[in-house]
Order: sequence, then C-alpha cells, then structure tokens
Amino acid sequence: MDDLAGKVAVVTGGASGIGRAMAARLAAEGMQVVIADIEKPVLDAAAAELGVVGVVTDVSDAGSVQALADEVLARFGAVHVIANNAGVGGAGRIRECSLDDWDWVLGVNLWGVVHGVHAFLPLLLANPDGGHIVNTASIAGHMAPAGLGPYATSKYAVVGLSEALAAELDEDGAPVHVSVVCPGFVRTNIYTSERNRPAGLAPAPERPLFPDEAKAMIDAASIEPAVVADAVVDAIRHNRFWVFTHPDLMVAIESRPQRIVTAGRGIEPSEPG
Repeated sequence: MDDLAGKVAVVTGGASGIGRAMAARLAAEGMQVVIADIEKPVLDAAAAELGVVGVVTDVSDAGSVQALADEVLARFGAVHVIANNAGVGGAGRIRECSLDDWDWVLGVNLWGVVHGVHAFLPLLLANPDGGHIVNTASIAGHMAPAGLGPYATSKYAVVGLSEALAAELDEDGAPVHVSVVCPGFVRTNIYTSERNRPAGLAPAPERPLFPDEAKAMIDAASIEPAVVADAVVDAIRHNRFWVFTHPDLMVAIESRPQRIVTAGRGIEPSEPG
C-alpha cells in the first residue's frame, strides 16, 4: 500500500509508546488516524496533541472493539490500516502466576489482536484497494525466557495468528496484507502495565518485569518508539510481513530452527550436520 495519504488508520494502544509513535507517523503520511486506548486521560491528551481522533477501547472486550470499528466506519466510511498494538507486560514464573494473571495478559495481548482482526478484516476486504493489518508481537514471540511465560505465550500466539492469516489472504488472492512487528526492548511504559490491570482481578504480586540488575542492559539496548513506527510504515508500503527492529538479536532467532531440526532428527548437538 504505497499511497497512504487520505486513507484511514486505526491504532490500538495508541495513546503512548509504540502505538502513539505509529499514530504520529501515519498522520504525517496524510492518513486520517484513530487511536484507541483504555486510559482515557492519556488518550484525550494524545489525541489532542497529535490532531487525531481518540476512542476509549478495551481490546480484551470483543464488544468494545466492535464498537470502535463501527464508530470509525460511521465517521470515515472506510478503514485501510488496523494496527493491533495494545499490549501489557505481565511478569512472573509460570508456577507463580495466577489464572487472573493469564486472563489479563492473554486478554489484552492475544484476544486484543483476535478481536481487532475479527472486527476490522471484513472492512479491509470491502475496500476496492484492500488494506493492511499490523499485529504487534515481540522478539519474545520467537524466544521465551524464564519469568515471562504469559507474555511470551501471548506473543508466540500473535506470530502464529499473523502467519496463518497472511497465508490465508495470499491463498485467496485478497488485497489485504499482514505485518507482524517483533521489536526488542523499546522505551515505553509497558514496564508499568499493572496500572491498567482490571480492578476485578486479584492484585498482582509485587514483581518487576525485569530484575534490577538487568535494567542497565535493557536501557542500553532500548530504542525509541519512533524507530519502530518508521519500520512499520515501511512494511505497510512494501507489503512486508516481518518487522524486526534489533539486528543484534537475529543471531538467537537464526539458531533456533537449527536446534529444533537437530533435536527432531535425534542428532546430538555436538555432531556435525
């Protein structure tokens, strides 16, 4: 989708972080942009500053996402880009996680994407010139470190959903394309996601997303959200599926398939070939 000017984009989790950067970048391309977020005060401020439309939305609620789609369609008559970007952190070793922890993280990170695809894909398919779906996963959708079980589970699922959706759309010859965004560390406030944990769930234990001793390394490896947004716009323009932002992490991703194949063939890792 090379010509973005005048088209309509919706970005969930658009009031801050990567979502806000996406919204700003898409607006700079001349798109009509709607940002959706659960934090109304932050959403209102971001919408005013960016000059876009803000709609309060809980992506874990199918009805809320459908209402967002209906409102955008009523206001603009079409949608061309949907960025399913809303996400939360959620830390803890699996044996320590409550079912409420799982419900919250999967509800936002996975079901938020499912709801976005379900509500917006028919609108994109109805466009004569098609559209584009951007799903935000993570580098944690390709590697699962200890202590991030629910988060990694959700991001692996988003990668799988995106791959299946892209294959189906290609098989159908549909003019709708998919990108899956797999960033490493980005300077956002995902590390304080607990601020949006629903009141109806049991409070999460006091546990940081990453231990204090890792913070210096994380800060050094983190990039600005605008870098991710630039990569996303480039992917939309060139119908590129994979969006990676940290070249130094590709070594770990490249080695994983070989380890799987080696194990599947029953080859000892020390053996050649």
